[in-house]
Amino acid sequence: MGGSVKDSCSSLFSSVLFSYSTVKLVKVPNTPIGILNRILQLVILLYIIGYIVVWKRGYQQFQEPHGTSVIKVKGIARVTGSGNSTYFTSDDTKYIWDTAEYEIPPIENNAFFVATHQTITRNQTQGKCPTALDDKLFCTAKNKTICAAGKPTRNTFGFYTGDCVPSREDDNITVCEMEGWCPEELSDSLDYVINEQDLRSFTIFLKTMISFSLFKKKLRNIQTDVDFQCRFDGTAATAGCPIFPMGYILDQLDTNKTALLLEGGLIEILQDWSCNFDLHPKSCTPKYEFSLLQSGDDAQSPGINYRSAQKYYEGGRDRRTLSKVYGLRFVVTISGKGGQFNIVNLFVAIGSGIGFMVIAGIVCDAIFMYVHRSRRKYREGKISICEVEGYDALA
Repeated sequence: MGGSVKDSCSSLFSSVLFSYSTVKLVKVPNTPIGILNRILQLVILLYIIGYIVVWKRGYQQFQEPHGTSVIKVKGIARVTGSGNSTYFTSDDTKYIWDTAEYEIPPIENNAFFVATHQTITRNQTQGKCPTALDDKLFCTAKNKTICAAGKPTRNTFGFYTGDCVPSREDDNITVCEMEGWCPEELSDSLDYVINEQDLRSFTIFLKTMISFSLFKKKLRNIQTDVDFQCRFDGTAATAGCPIFPMGYILDQLDTNKTALLLEGGLIEILQDWSCNFDLHPKSCTPKYEFSLLQSGDDAQSPGINYRSAQKYYEGGRDRRTLSKVYGLRFVVTISGKGGQFNIVNLFVAIGSGIGFMVIAGIVCDAIFMYVHRSRRKYREGKISICEVEGYDALA
């Protein structure tokens, strides 16, 4: 018994190791099916070459770009104001904003901010003062529970003192008193809004440096032959121009421009670096897209704004000028991919496509097995039944 098992194992081992097996082919002389098979194979071959290899560039190795942008904004604008501003006493006296006043902060990483509207509260000192009417903290001497002493006000400009006092804006109305920086922003402030036509004349100089470390490529959006008098307008003639008119960017945004200036907004400048280093080994020009991420007329939390204060010491007291700044924040993003020939990627692309060739055989087999009038004869030629001794007993 032991010898028999040993011989069987040895025979099995020899048959596996020292023998070669192949698939049995059944050749069927049938012109229509033969033509169909070749057509399907041709279609699949065209798909492999045309789509996988050429269109999808399956012969290339890809990498996403890494880089950064430096932005400079140029322009000068007139502003209009409201309130008891001393800057607008006559038509001959105008207040001007230059780059130092509307580009805040002056430099950022892949972003920049242009102020379009400012609310200025001057000469604030720490003390006690009425809250603004816009806060709607109305009270009376008999009913001032809303002014609970020691608690922060709703807008967190100060702390309630517990008293009810006449409003700074209308002394016939009494409001809660607060302790903080006085006067409160909303009760004695000046508003300045940039002139839209002046804003549209601003220019944005975008300087971008990227790299494809895999291919040892370093690129810039500024070409050696660039004309710095150019202005980008979306046409092929200005595709390589790095200077963008603000008016052109605003025209690409489908939004309420007035609300955008008053409340601010968030705008994305997308640079798409899709580079083929086999065709252009030393140059690549990005494509630009402009999209609005946050508008000035959104139903919930519209626009973009922030506050800043400039402190100074005068008359023996600490004082400050409070600014609430609304504006357009631009975020510059870099995307795309660079490709270069790689033999391994080419073989992988072709190999994955060849797998589709079996579809032609499956379709023709299915026709012969289940549709063709000679399907019974085809089955007999394709399928061989091997009788094994003892099968019935095991069953």
